[in-house]
Amino acid sequence: MKKWKIVTDSGSDFRTIDNLSDKVDFAFVPLMLNIDNEVIVDNGTIDNDTLNAKLEAAKGATSSACPSPDSYARTYVGAENVIVFTLTGGLSGSYNSARLGKDIFEEEHPDVNVHIFDSRSASGEMNLLIEKALELAEAEVEFEEMLDALNTYHQHTQIVFLLESVNNLVKNGRVNKIVGQMIGLLNIRLVGVRTEQSTIDIAHKARGAKRGYESVLKEMESNGYQGGKVSLSHVANLESAKRLKALIKERFKEAHVTIQETSNLCSYYAEKNGLILGYETK
Repeated sequence: MKKWKIVTDSGSDFRTIDNLSDKVDFAFVPLMLNIDNEVIVDNGTIDNDTLNAKLEAAKGATSSACPSPDSYARTYVGAENVIVFTLTGGLSGSYNSARLGKDIFEEEHPDVNVHIFDSRSASGEMNLLIEKALELAEAEVEFEEMLDALNTYHQHTQIVFLLESVNNLVKNGRVNKIVGQMIGLLNIRLVGVRTEQSTIDIAHKARGAKRGYESVLKEMESNGYQGGKVSLSHVANLESAKRLKALIKERFKEAHVTIQETSNLCSYYAEKNGLILGYETK
């Protein structure tokens, strides 16, 4: 049995983690996307270009669906300590499902420590939280030390979105319809941030990519970013991600930026060419 297992859902962009020690395990529980009559399990079997094409061709409503409590409960097996990170409870029922899965699991495994973290976020910021948990697990901290350290770290992470389309957020009631219509006009980019209710709000509007990048950098600065880790996720938009990474490193000499593609779920909400950045703050 492993000492630690780190579990996440489709809110993170990680599907596997390489080079873990024999004391640490990682597991992934996918959400699902409903497009017309097709159910897509977000397990990496289709790429985001294909997903975007399906969304553009969709004739009916689309939606996302969280994993079942049983799916979570089965994933908790095999470790002494289990840490679970879920997509923000402000946008998804995944957190509640993970908690119900914990109740089911603990009936048969009362000696296993399980903690469910509502990330209050997605994508890049969740990636940072998972990396921190894995780092602590490899350092062989105790369970309560892990929770204290993660809670402290979470107080010093943030998220920002740069979006070229918000059609799915509008359809699902996450963004105001009028704001959604604006983004298609005059090459507008929207800079999204986390609200106190752990949902998405529009903080800035910028015309064109260059001004959009600058708005992202200013948002990061205003929240206390002075250099450190940035997890930059993109929706089939590697070139823009590279340009933004270069700008971050030019302005913040101590920046450490990693780039990865979003999960299908994060692609569904950030949409074509969207960028999502999780970053550390002081």
